[in-house]
Amino acid sequence: MAARVFAALMAALVAVAPPAPASAAAPREQHLLYQARFLGLPVGDVAVRIVETADRYQVTLNARATGLFWAFRGIRAHRAANGRITEDGSLEPAAYRRAYREWDKQGEVRVAYDRPDGIPKGFKNGEPVDRMEPDLRAGTLDPLSALMSVRRRVATLSDQGSADPAEMVVPVFDGKLRYDAHIRVAPPETITAAGQPWRARVVTVRFEPLGGFSENHAAEWREGGLRIAVTDHDLAIPLRIEVDQGWGLFDLVYVGRCGVVETPCPDNEVDPLEHPKP
Repeated sequence: MAARVFAALMAALVAVAPPAPASAAAPREQHLLYQARFLGLPVGDVAVRIVETADRYQVTLNARATGLFWAFRGIRAHRAANGRITEDGSLEPAAYRRAYREWDKQGEVRVAYDRPDGIPKGFKNGEPVDRMEPDLRAGTLDPLSALMSVRRRVATLSDQGSADPAEMVVPVFDGKLRYDAHIRVAPPETITAAGQPWRARVVTVRFEPLGGFSENHAAEWREGGLRIAVTDHDLAIPLRIEVDQGWGLFDLVYVGRCGVVETPCPDNEVDPLEHPKP
């Protein structure tokens, strides 16, 4: 459970990372550091790198546990996605992979988009995952691409100066699970973070499990969700990201830009994987 929430916090970052309108010849890149906390105590560091041009995007996230999480579990996580930005601004993923390494186990899940039928297919440690009918996976985004889509919506609202709320539903397939993400972007308000007031928006994400879940797992996802505070300007900097599963609050707090802050940003400490367990 702790490892899954730790990874969920990583993915949540992308929903509100800085926007990147850029030309194909001049990609815009952001590399940001966050501290993961449980009940207010530091448990890990998370770095997110986003590169965008006019027609391509790439997202890479790396996380490393610290303190007791490191001592007992040795959690390291890596996620990556890339794809195409269409003329109307929608995203078409080309590849998605998430991998992890702990003291006693390691593994990966990936989504292939180059299938003859055009329907995304999941693979766990190289073996195909068959948990649902193919039609349920059609037209879905991977989690990082889905959250990139949300980020672009938040950036558009800020660029337009809109104070109106917004809602969207994004179909997601992560290689094993199929769910819809119901997103609501609230109007701007004043939020206090890091000891000062900010003009910010609160983004809430609710999950609707649709395939690949057990009954208990589905109930857990329905009760959970994300709450994100993001500054309401063209950089759309996340101030705080919260996940509460009912037994304790996990959150992420923004530290600064990698290479500028004193804390080193974690790199990919997962690969190469050796003998991943099913």
